[in-house]
Amino acid sequence: MSQSISLLIYFPRRDLRLSDNPILHDLAASHSHGFTHFLPVYVLPAHQMELSGLLVEGKENPYPPARSRVGDYWRCGPHRARFICEAVWNLKDSFESIGSGLTIFAGTLEDVLKSLCKSFEEKNVKIGAVWMTSHEGVEEKRDEKAVRHLCETNGFDFKLWVDEKYFIDEQV
Repeated sequence: MSQSISLLIYFPRRDLRLSDNPILHDLAASHSHGFTHFLPVYVLPAHQMELSGLLVEGKENPYPPARSRVGDYWRCGPHRARFICEAVWNLKDSFESIGSGLTIFAGTLEDVLKSLCKSFEEKNVKIGAVWMTSHEGVEEKRDEKAVRHLCETNGFDFKLWVDEKYFIDEQV
């Protein structure tokens, strides 16, 4: 790949539909964003879901169990895990229906972004920016801060979008 590539990495989090997605709407409406390639990447969150079932047999989970600090209960039960996976696969199908795709990883946003940075650097591909929607919550804010820091450290832009669909009634 050549130096003329400017890649936008998009981390969908709870915004798992194409139809009312503010980031995708902005990209479709603007032709002056400057990105030549778009890479949507969904990360199954290790701090919220038990991921050991996704590992190759004999490998140890590098993340602590996804249990709450208070009460030590599992953060995500089997029904919620199934719902999340179905939503992610539906998003993947939706991206494929418009000629794109969705890359799926398990872990933390920070670890996945580090891995992507290394991989694209080896291929001489320039990451132009990382975009994601903002979410309330201590862990979500911690993730956003870690991603922002990695972007700043590596010299590419970071944009945190307000997920407007939660505020529709408030915009009247």
